[in-house]
Amino acid sequence: MENKEYQFDDEIDLMDYIKVILKRKKLILFVFLGFIIVLGVVSFLMPKVYRIDNILMVGKMGGSLLIEPPVEVVERINSDVYKPLIKKNLKIDEKDYPKIKVENPGGTSFVKLTIDSSNIELAKNILNEIDNIILEEHKEKFLKEKKRINQSIKEIENKLRFIEVQKQGSEGIAELQMNLYALNERLENFEETKIIKSPTVSEKPIKPNVLLNIIIAGVLGLFIGIFLAFFLEWWEKGKESLKELDK
Repeated sequence: MENKEYQFDDEIDLMDYIKVILKRKKLILFVFLGFIIVLGVVSFLMPKVYRIDNILMVGKMGGSLLIEPPVEVVERINSDVYKPLIKKNLKIDEKDYPKIKVENPGGTSFVKLTIDSSNIELAKNILNEIDNIILEEHKEKFLKEKKRINQSIKEIENKLRFIEVQKQGSEGIAELQMNLYALNERLENFEETKIIKSPTVSEKPIKPNVLLNIIIAGVLGLFIGIFLAFFLEWWEKGKESLKELDK
């Protein structure tokens, strides 16, 4: 019997809640729609943030030997090594300098740079500036190594000519020829650092997410509307109780 009474009381309480919600449905609906409209308008008026990204491929100096490990490029950019030069070249204030996300996808020779910004042109200019700096750095290393190998090739070729002219024995010729072949093969596989993907802007803005903001506004508006409905009900019942006490 006691369990049935408890269950009956629970049903009465639930019905009371439903009655309050139905009684104050206009208030709840007003708050619900109000939150959606206000946050929806704010979302539409907020600056549109786009994603601008590009990809570099670190060049090779023969075989699998890269001009520079991509992780070192990532570390330099993350450490803002290029920031002072970029700010100077592009005349950018500190407050306008965006956050740059840089990564080395899957341990490849690629370096991906990303900027989320409402200023598309500024973001593209910054990425282009970083690209140019890295390309120039790698070109210097590339040419230096290429010059060194060409010098080694020249030295080996001179030694081989000297052996041939002097008609010396074949001792050491095979090793020199192998070294010469290896160096020439390295030169054939030289590949400069290049831009795989130039700065590209996302088709749609990534922020603000209008739909998500409207959903959040609706849920928040609904909860606040229900809270106000129960608060007003409690307030009115409290006033009625006071009036009865005064009588």
